[in-house]
Amino acid sequence: MDKKTKCTGGKPSVFATGGTEESRDWLAGDLHVYVEPWRSRFEWADGYPRRIKVADTQVEWGTDYPEYEPPYYVAPEVLENDRTRKAGGWADPEDIAAVGALPTESFEGPVKFDDAGRPLNPRGRTGIAGRGLLGKWGPNYAADPIVTRINDKFGDVEMLAVQRQDNGLWAIPGGMVDAGEEVSRTLTRELSEETGVNLDMSRGRLVYRGFVDDPRTTDHAWIETTVRHLHLDTKEAADLEPQAGSDARTVHWLPLTERSLQKLYAGHGYFVVSALAQMMRDEPEALPKKMLAMLRSYYR
Repeated sequence: MDKKTKCTGGKPSVFATGGTEESRDWLAGDLHVYVEPWRSRFEWADGYPRRIKVADTQVEWGTDYPEYEPPYYVAPEVLENDRTRKAGGWADPEDIAAVGALPTESFEGPVKFDDAGRPLNPRGRTGIAGRGLLGKWGPNYAADPIVTRINDKFGDVEMLAVQRQDNGLWAIPGGMVDAGEEVSRTLTRELSEETGVNLDMSRGRLVYRGFVDDPRTTDHAWIETTVRHLHLDTKEAADLEPQAGSDARTVHWLPLTERSLQKLYAGHGYFVVSALAQMMRDEPEALPKKMLAMLRSYYR
């Protein structure tokens, strides 16, 4: 179970923003998604040391913070899977000099480095150094396939969701991109492995590419994802027979309500709301009235 501290004066928002902050005129153009790094600063996964507190004014790397000395942590399973020592290992070596070419670009833009040659989190200080549970220095790429349907009996929009083994939270059935794998392949593979459902996710609409608000995040390792959304018609959805894979406790068509969206794992609520907002903008007739009302309350 993820541990967390309380954030004085605020709480994480599940909702993405559309358009500019001033106008929110997202219907006039592209839907711009910004993922607020709340969990990446105030929560941490099992085994992690407590994050040291970083004030909002001290998050940016360019801000002077000479006394900043966060605890350093790398999980034993990361060290055990050093690809330079173990055949089939999925992790970079701990010695940054032995990694080889580090990424200089990510979905978030140019990657910056500290004096030790370690990549710096593009969203700033997190209160923990090292890689934690993440295998790669810098961006660790993931893929998140969102599959939705309308439940004709109850009039709900539902998402094909998995309940995670590690913390029991409901989540998009995504996962990490394998070395040399195309993201479109990862989306389809992860959906199949976690839910038993075979769908070509390249059919889905691109929702987001970029930073993920995740409690595993550190100063030197973070997750960036590609999110695609595929909305199924009644017949196609009815033909599916979901079965939970080894990484999930169970798989379920989860009704998307304000409560369930707020309780989704990590930053997944941002992505689902953004996917539905794209539908609201381009094909509002495809969504039930109660979903349209909820989305308007978020974006207006």
